[in-house]
Amino acid sequence: MDPRAGYEGDAADIAELAANLGQRLFPVGYETPDLSLLLVDEEERFFYLHHTGAYYCGSGAHEMFTGFINNVDTPDAEDFFVR
Repeated sequence: MDPRAGYEGDAADIAELAANLGQRLFPVGYETPDLSLLLVDEEERFFYLHHTGAYYCGSGAHEMFTGFINNVDTPDAEDFFVR
């Protein structure tokens, strides 16, 4: 992964999402057309950070890749925020 990929402010968006999830996040990839980031947390949950918002992509790499490749609707990451 190119650590320079993405947009200015992505680090702040990742930090905010991590705080809301109550988990640390690590970028593991990005989608080239939009430079949207793919993130994983400490519980192996995957999230997609897009300019339209943050989305949950699944638990574990298999679930994430299956959903991502098949263009499965992804719920808002907000559904996974610590309350």
